[in-house]
Amino acid sequence: MDGLKKSKSDSEVQNAAGRTETDFNNEWKFIKLTQKDGLSELAIEAAEFDDSAWESISLPHTWNAVDGANGWTGKDEGGEDYYRGLGGYRKSAYFSQKEFDGKRVFIEFEGANTVTELFVNGSRVGKHEGGYSAFRFDITPYIQLDEANVFAVKVNNAPTDYIAPITNQGDFTKMGGIYRDVKIITVEPVHIDLMDYGSSGIYVTPKNITKSSADIDILVKLANDSTKNADISVTASILDMDGETVASKRTDISAAAEEKKEAQLTVPINKPILWNGLENPYLYTAEIVVEANGRISDKYSQSFGIRTYHIDPEKGFFLNEQYLDLRGVNYHQDSFENGWAMSNEQRERDYNMMLEMGCTSVRMAHYQHDAYEYELCDRLGLTVWTEIGIVNKMSADETDALVVSDGFSENAKQQLTELIRQNYNHPSIIVWGISNELYQMTDEIYSIYTELGELANKEDKTRFITCADNQAWGRFMGLPTDVVGYNKYFGWYKDAGSAEDFGTWLDSYHNGKESRPICVSEYGGGAAVSQFKDNIDWLTDIDPWGERHYCNYQSALHEKIWAQFAQRKYLWGKYIWCMFDFASNGRQEGDTKGQNDKGLVTRERIPKDSFFFYKSVWNDEPMLHLTEKGFKRRGNVVPQVKAYSNADSVELFVNGVSCGTVKRYGLEATFSTVFIWENIEININKENDIVVKASLSDGTVLEDKAVWTGLKQSPEIIE
Repeated sequence: MDGLKKSKSDSEVQNAAGRTETDFNNEWKFIKLTQKDGLSELAIEAAEFDDSAWESISLPHTWNAVDGANGWTGKDEGGEDYYRGLGGYRKSAYFSQKEFDGKRVFIEFEGANTVTELFVNGSRVGKHEGGYSAFRFDITPYIQLDEANVFAVKVNNAPTDYIAPITNQGDFTKMGGIYRDVKIITVEPVHIDLMDYGSSGIYVTPKNITKSSADIDILVKLANDSTKNADISVTASILDMDGETVASKRTDISAAAEEKKEAQLTVPINKPILWNGLENPYLYTAEIVVEANGRISDKYSQSFGIRTYHIDPEKGFFLNEQYLDLRGVNYHQDSFENGWAMSNEQRERDYNMMLEMGCTSVRMAHYQHDAYEYELCDRLGLTVWTEIGIVNKMSADETDALVVSDGFSENAKQQLTELIRQNYNHPSIIVWGISNELYQMTDEIYSIYTELGELANKEDKTRFITCADNQAWGRFMGLPTDVVGYNKYFGWYKDAGSAEDFGTWLDSYHNGKESRPICVSEYGGGAAVSQFKDNIDWLTDIDPWGERHYCNYQSALHEKIWAQFAQRKYLWGKYIWCMFDFASNGRQEGDTKGQNDKGLVTRERIPKDSFFFYKSVWNDEPMLHLTEKGFKRRGNVVPQVKAYSNADSVELFVNGVSCGTVKRYGLEATFSTVFIWENIEININKENDIVVKASLSDGTVLEDKAVWTGLKQSPEIIE
């Protein structure tokens, strides 16, 4: 049995006011409650239920870490090739009378997919429907002090027709389980409201921002869960990054027994330091102290940033009145080690790779991500597009009527409310996304979309609303968003058009067809790191849905597309699909099963050549990369030897003999980082040393190399 104070691995954080947050991740039991084995009907919520034979696990946890990324294995429950069904979790915990008497006790789930039902000591506490947001339950009435308490959780990731993404929509594996952290929060009866859609209960809105001053509006939601009236004072102090108080304000209110109230304060500060992206991601802290009847009852600190931004339909994105090139990637929550049950260390690794490549922005696809990711982007200075899980369809109706299921609209509004309220204070977030690649349209669907837009505007008047569209015709172009992104795969899918046509297509929409400012929210192509071919012809050699995903085609595709994007300043953002290969169990393509291989980096976090192309364009740090190192068996005449570098010139050596120096052309062009030597001869049936070198102005010499074996004719490498 796990005691909150006695566990060796659970951790506790307590502030001076008595609020305590305790890690609740350890010493759980788990089992798949499969229908085929008759386990789905087990009464696991009963306190006396015997779980001794269950698997011992720690959270975060998903049951799809393996079968969610191994390809077609046969239809399982839920109609997918991986387990989509019911899972059971149980845990015992001890709450001492001394510590918890008179307190309110909450349990917080940072994320569990998709439907979560909680029982404590055999009693049903509540249910949450939705797989990506945080949620809490007040367990005060259900726990027993100085006794063992049994927690039972049923989590079901079976497809539904009313929780977005519905049915099997979305090109990614919907991993089940309690895949994010869980904690116990205790507070005094008068406290900052913890039942406000999983939010902190604190909303910070900087206004009237100038170089000399800014007004910080602070809304604090309060709950008086006691049986007596309370005189409450709320003090908001603004702290700088050194922890020094720069301003403070106090307000007094009264709350009746079991009443919820709001406290609003405006705290002016002088000479604000702006949150300025990668250049200076400066964060302030709003420290909120709540006193009830003359005694401190709660205290919580909320970080925030002060910044302005706008999007110009002709000139792009501006942060604090300065142009910022929003160049970035799409990113799914997924790791090769443990699927969706990622650790913060894994998230930090991933975002550091984005920084290494030179990203200034990230689109968190296609749902609300873990709270730590938003905090990380705040600290790193990456701007964020974040969205709810409406993907492809709102209706599972197979008739032309496309009737939307009961409950869908309300659940979509719940997801949007949770997304905004839980993440309102993050300066990194610039747009709220309502959908991805919606391709159904009726009056009902358009009405739901309109209601979602109105809800987003009501919840947050400071940010733009967007969507990612792949239809680009009719009523889809009239969806009520402030700005729009287009998902287009020129040069990959045959119906999209050739890579060379991307810029012309964008111009046609920017110059007349589209009234909203536009960006490219997805573009790219697949790459299998074991596959290479010289002289690739897109129309005949590339099989987008099949095996032929040549790695060197992906990098060449990105070169062509970026050359066009770099000339079009009206694009307010450019987001590659995608940063990492990720689990998508319905795919069997390239050299992997159960993955989407459009990443610039493999699922194992090995960079592909295209990663280095963008690093050469986006990152000023000196670099040099020889491409196609994995193409080890070559024809004796290599049509192109290619290197990426941001140096002024690069020299190629084959077996120690120089093949010439190539100078960087058009230094004013941001995409002039591709160095090519044509028709280079190498020795047949021998290993050839291929070396590229770049000399920098400070005398530093960069070098990269490969070993290629020459053949009589150029092979096609598919392994």
